[in-house]
Amino acid sequence: APLNQMEHKNEKLDLFCSALKEYVSGEEFGDVDQEKYEEMFEHVPYKNRQWAGDAILDTLFEAAGEKMTDDGDKEILEKLKGLVKTYEHEAKDPASSVQETLFFPSEDNVQTLCEYIMTAKRNLRICVFTLTNNDIARAVLNRHNEGVKVQMISDDECAKAKGSDIEYLASKGIDIRTDNSERNHMHNKFCIIDNDVLLTGSFNWTVQAGKGNQENILITDQPFYIHEYKEEFKRLWAEFSDNEVEVDQHRSRGKKRYSRKKAKWNNHN
Repeated sequence: APLNQMEHKNEKLDLFCSALKEYVSGEEFGDVDQEKYEEMFEHVPYKNRQWAGDAILDTLFEAAGEKMTDDGDKEILEKLKGLVKTYEHEAKDPASSVQETLFFPSEDNVQTLCEYIMTAKRNLRICVFTLTNNDIARAVLNRHNEGVKVQMISDDECAKAKGSDIEYLASKGIDIRTDNSERNHMHNKFCIIDNDVLLTGSFNWTVQAGKGNQENILITDQPFYIHEYKEEFKRLWAEFSDNEVEVDQHRSRGKKRYSRKKAKWNNHN
């Protein structure tokens, strides 16, 4: 049975590598669409296994080598492959990965959460029950203003509640959707940064959660968990497609409040 399972794994990986090579070989490397390339890697079989990563790396170097005609260049490429593989093996040391816990109440840990949000370079997927903490909202808005693709899901009742920052963020152009249930709540609390880091736990993004409640956040870069949470986010995003947050243009609550004190990390603006 173990041998048959390994053959099945190899077959799935071979199919992926063939599709990958066909894609990158059909383009000049500089013209490969980065977003489509990243989407392909959402479907890598066993992508948290070292042997799968090695096979994919071999495929990419092979595709690059076939575009070269000079033997000297090919020799350099082979040397580079060895150096990269050495780095990859060292980089996958669990001691160097992102693994952190934040416990509350702690205003310092609220700032740590903001600092993680500020690391987003490509996309930020946020799924939280409620948001009333201005420092956190400011971090999210900063990323949006810097061109990061921000998508946010929240609870419909909380989005309309007094003190909520949801409508303010929507008024600034951030895509936000909510559930639409009279009896149930969208009660998740998680965030995915650049498809690389997951933050999840009991912590609501509120002032009270940071200053008074007993709460927690777990932070990890483990591919399995990131993939599972990302799939759930995509499912909810599709389910709530008819529930985009509508902004009341006559409400000006946000402007005054957001002109107050700057957060520690606000020098990123």
